[in-house]
Amino acid sequence: MATPELQIRPIEPADVPALLTIIAASRREYGLAERGVELLDAADRELYATYQRQRTLYFVAVRGGEVVGGAGVAPLSAADPLTCELQRMYVRADARGHGIGDALLKRCLAAAKQFLYVRCYLETIHQMEPAIAFYDRHGFISLQGPMGRSRPHSDRWMVRPLRASARLSAY
Repeated sequence: MATPELQIRPIEPADVPALLTIIAASRREYGLAERGVELLDAADRELYATYQRQRTLYFVAVRGGEVVGGAGVAPLSAADPLTCELQRMYVRADARGHGIGDALLKRCLAAAKQFLYVRCYLETIHQMEPAIAFYDRHGFISLQGPMGRSRPHSDRWMVRPLRASARLSAY
């Protein structure tokens, strides 16, 4: 049986309900609700509007006509203008392991370079071990602490250079 073709495209307003379901399910899967963290916050609910700003872009993965994941880049809050943040990268549990994360990350990093960022930062939690291993494989390195304005529930921080000239030693 053939695998349905994967399409990676910018977010559309109609994508938001499916993405919110994927985000909430992933956060529940990794125990954020038990830590007292809301599964969806205001920024999640404003997903489409958030990524209509300058130097931001959110990509949606569609397979077989269904939204199966998404990821975006945006300026890192309270940081230098050369650092972007990889945000809300989630793939539906039944769609993992098929290269969707790779395709989303590739598009996000390409967009970040087009926006002239020199490094890409991300935050996650230690329970998301498969995600951390994924980021390790894609050139992200662990940091001892956050950059910019960190989310209170994050406890893992990573950064990846986007250009050979990007300095990471200060982080």
